[in-house]
Amino acid sequence: METKINSNNIKLIAFDLDDTLLTHEKILTSENYESLKKAAELGIQIVPSTGRFWHAVPENVKSLDFVNYAIVVNGAEIRDVKNDVAIFKAEIPIKRALNLMRVFDDLPVIYDCIIEGKSYISRENYNLVEKFALDEIQLSMLKNLRNPVDNFYEFVISKSCDVQKIQLFTLDRDLRAELLKAFRIVFPENAISSSVANNIEINDKNAEKGYALKKLSEILKINIKNTMSFGDGLNDISMIKNAGIGIAMGNACQELKDVSDYVTLSCEESGVSEGIKKFCL
Repeated sequence: METKINSNNIKLIAFDLDDTLLTHEKILTSENYESLKKAAELGIQIVPSTGRFWHAVPENVKSLDFVNYAIVVNGAEIRDVKNDVAIFKAEIPIKRALNLMRVFDDLPVIYDCIIEGKSYISRENYNLVEKFALDEIQLSMLKNLRNPVDNFYEFVISKSCDVQKIQLFTLDRDLRAELLKAFRIVFPENAISSSVANNIEINDKNAEKGYALKKLSEILKINIKNTMSFGDGLNDISMIKNAGIGIAMGNACQELKDVSDYVTLSCEESGVSEGIKKFCL
């Protein structure tokens, strides 16, 4: 697909982390690092854009001294990482979140929720994560980044906060596909997406990476046409469509490739670096 803008005008690069900037083993390759650094030296804003909450971002990304802002929790928050404060939030009202979770209790799934940048899961669901994990890497993330709690509903209510994201996991990929389709119809006040083959992610309708990219561009007084984004999953579609140049990884799902301006190499081949070199350096 022909790109939408002159690539010399890129002022902001947003990129997903898992299986996009990072390899499947969560490695930041030297090629990707060097290209990001060179882009930053040209004055381009370097913006991680992930479904993770900020404190769950791998240290090899958090430690990048040229990152000033991050889009996290699928766009539920834009974070000024230098000052460690949120400059934009779009969260699910707590009453709606509780109603959603009660629906999920009747399905053959496990789920967790993110509140104030931390992930919580019922102890019953936590005890099932080994059954639902796709591999050892996902299992490690599920066990290490979730806080198991007793009396889950009472705990969520006691936090007295809106919910940034609810994430559920299925054992059956056909069920996942059915639920993705059904949730988009039944829950119109929410953004329904996915980042891996066995999950569904529920955010407020204003919490999408593409919307957050627009908001951050407005804050930084950057024309949205002067942005570039990279992604691999369904939760990256809005960001790929809204950016001036939307780039799908070689390992991206077909739905994302279909709406992208360019398909780069895979995450294992430093595809982010290849895209930056092609359009920015």
